[in-house]
Amino acid sequence: MKIVAKAGVAMQKLFGPIAEEVGRRVGLIVRKRKFTASSLTQMFVMGHLAKPAATDEDLAQIANQCGADVTTQAVEQRHTPKTVEHLKGVFEQAVKVVVGSAKSLAPLLQRFTRVTVLDSTTVTLPDSEKERFPGCGGSHGGGAAAVKLQTELDLNGGGLTHIEIEPGRSPDSATCRQHAEHPPGSLRITDLGYFNVSVFAAMVAAKVYFLSRLQFGTLVLRSTGHSVGDILEWLSGQAGPIVDQRILLGRDQRLPCRLIAWRLPKEQADERRRKLRKEALSKRNQEPTAKRLAWCDWTILVTSVSENMLTPPEAIVLYRARWQIELLFKRWKSKGLVGLLRGSTEVRQLVRFWSRLLAVLVQHWLMVSCSWGDPSRSWGKVSVAIRRFVERLLTAMHDLLELEKVIDHICRVVAKTCQRNKRSKPGTVELLNDVSQLDFSLT
Repeated sequence: MKIVAKAGVAMQKLFGPIAEEVGRRVGLIVRKRKFTASSLTQMFVMGHLAKPAATDEDLAQIANQCGADVTTQAVEQRHTPKTVEHLKGVFEQAVKVVVGSAKSLAPLLQRFTRVTVLDSTTVTLPDSEKERFPGCGGSHGGGAAAVKLQTELDLNGGGLTHIEIEPGRSPDSATCRQHAEHPPGSLRITDLGYFNVSVFAAMVAAKVYFLSRLQFGTLVLRSTGHSVGDILEWLSGQAGPIVDQRILLGRDQRLPCRLIAWRLPKEQADERRRKLRKEALSKRNQEPTAKRLAWCDWTILVTSVSENMLTPPEAIVLYRARWQIELLFKRWKSKGLVGLLRGSTEVRQLVRFWSRLLAVLVQHWLMVSCSWGDPSRSWGKVSVAIRRFVERLLTAMHDLLELEKVIDHICRVVAKTCQRNKRSKPGTVELLNDVSQLDFSLT
């Protein structure tokens, strides 16, 4: 099935069977009048896709395009706890629908059956949700109530293969996604929040590769089983600008893998130290140790991918590609306003949150359909351009062929516009396709 058809089928499924089934389960429509579960879902989701800060009047106009002849007052009355439960339930089902392109970003990624980047983003919720979604309080937990979205992005086809909804208080290291099954031959890329040698060992046993930064304080042994001693001294004694050594990882596991490391330029290392100090003083009100500060001079990766399958520069570029999920979260929050907690009541705030979250999911489906794998397109610009087609998408929603025509038109418009701004340095897609363009100082 072509990617345009996949996106159309996914949208029809979201606003058809999923919306209706969840609506029946939560008792959304007691007496059928103007709204159906489908039209109500379309109004809130597509309304917030077209205009993330949509007013009730904006939503009423969208509702009329969905076939619901309603007033602004009728929309206001639909901000209820049942609507919140309905939208939350629809999102939980919608994330099971994966829209991914057959076009890969780069041949480098095709060496693996899948390349998954796992990361999370936290969004503050109204205090009324603190029982279901407790936060950590303060600046790090998003307040008394917060939700954490554990998100898996497939770099090959662009699909969001999973989004797990967790309490904001839950640490990344304890997420159930640590133990999720991945296809044999796939690669998982994670940051330090997910570092766990036992998890890595289980992945290796399942023939799944991992790529991660090395956690400070983790025991590193030579392949012979002897300790390297002070790892920074050991690294400094290795030849060449990039260290690439076979090691055993972990005191108990002694997991065979590779260590790839390089020393950072002084200005980058100093910036890391500044951030480290700020975080340590904020969380524990104490300065980090001298040894921990010295660790900032190096970037150290560990991976189970063999030398004949991945060179050190390719490993560096792959780990840098993890930034794409951070940019995804940025689009959700800065453009889609997912993290904006506003509304006259907590119920209205929650309706907006779940509506916007569904809106950025639909937006991602369409973005992947129209621009994934094209290094000349700006994914941020594409996401914004999609909003201008909401009215046409709604008109065609009940006819798959017409819906595909609208999506195909979006693709043609994107192909002629949404050009990425010129940059002095290559972006992720260029680096994945040509590792020789990697430009960073090695000292």
